[in-house]
Amino acid sequence: MKNLRALILLFTANTISGFSQGISMIAIPWYFTDTLEAPEMFGQIYLGITCISLFWGMFAGTLVDKYNRKHLFMGENAFGALVFLSVAAIGFYIGNIPTTLITLCFAATFFAYNLHYPTLYAFAQEIIEKKHYNKISSWLEIQGQLTSMTAGALAALLLTGVAGGPTELAGISFNVPFSIEAWSLQQVFLLDGITYTLSFLLISLISYEPTVERSKESGTVLERLKTGVNFLRANPLIFIFGNAAYFVFVTIMVTNFMVMPHFIKSVLGGDGNDYALSEMFYALGAIGAALSIRLFFSKTTTVFGNIVLTLLGAVVLIGIGFNRELMYLYVLLFFMAVSNSGSRIMRVIYMLEHIPNQVIGRAQSVFQVINVLLRMFFIGIFSLTFFTQRSYLDFYILGVCCVIAAIILIVYYKQLISVKVKELEL
Repeated sequence: MKNLRALILLFTANTISGFSQGISMIAIPWYFTDTLEAPEMFGQIYLGITCISLFWGMFAGTLVDKYNRKHLFMGENAFGALVFLSVAAIGFYIGNIPTTLITLCFAATFFAYNLHYPTLYAFAQEIIEKKHYNKISSWLEIQGQLTSMTAGALAALLLTGVAGGPTELAGISFNVPFSIEAWSLQQVFLLDGITYTLSFLLISLISYEPTVERSKESGTVLERLKTGVNFLRANPLIFIFGNAAYFVFVTIMVTNFMVMPHFIKSVLGGDGNDYALSEMFYALGAIGAALSIRLFFSKTTTVFGNIVLTLLGAVVLIGIGFNRELMYLYVLLFFMAVSNSGSRIMRVIYMLEHIPNQVIGRAQSVFQVINVLLRMFFIGIFSLTFFTQRSYLDFYILGVCCVIAAIILIVYYKQLISVKVKELEL
């Protein structure tokens, strides 16, 4: 495989920075839900950050297509290191971290995430041959979910600590031969800042020879963004697939960071360990999907795979709404991860095969903007007191929407599997 060393360094750096993002994305929502007991406040913060990301997502796509992807990765990690190390230093100095700075760290992680994955997929497409797209898509998912699972396990230890002795977790009793004191947020943020720094250093070592040619583009941000929009206008079937196949991810972004912490605490009576453990079971399902999904759907199309997996997500979401047992939640989240990760692998393969590297960042930014608008809509609704007091209803609504997304893919199935891409002259 061409650029193998570069790919290994990219995967390693992605694992380390993903570890930072994973811990932060678990620790911060749980802090608002458990320590501050203010899920509505976090819902409003999440909505505000999501609104800003609507504009950031569009701009990020133009950066991905215009600039060196390695340098973008370095900039993202340098930014993360600066924010988390600075906030951690302030926290150690004054003895705690103000809510404003905690919000800043969540926003920094969220915005880095919005740049990270479009850059990652575009960079991977640029340095590997087309025949390896299927394999690399699965590898990226495995790596990402192993990182999430490890981050979830560590978050469980750091958020609540371990007392040692007889312990019950997920309904299972066992003896813990050691004890760990719960970490403060400033300690968690210090760890995040260090991992961002390590990731920056690894990315700086990457050297590669592109496998595809990119022509230089001039013009303003709006002019470059218009190129991505024009590509999707010329290829409406890719636009339809990209949005419908993306909907399971909408449900994950809404439930994992906003609905699930409150649902676990208020409906299922769980704690921080249970929240982190739910993330671990989710990661196990995602890893299982990444290892087996291409084999499972090897004799059919990526579009058919997305239909099946989106319907699976609908069934699981409705099941979570009915469920009142933590152990069953873990099982359901395992299959929810199969749905999301499997459909994401199928979707990424389809995108890499049908969207030229020259415009893939901007095309993804269009999908991301629509994804953000949908998330804003659901976050706004689910932040209302009526829904925070009945969080199980959120899962029913999202489940029905997944069914609608699957129906759209079914209606256009024959056209999607035989689509002919119209490239633009730049």
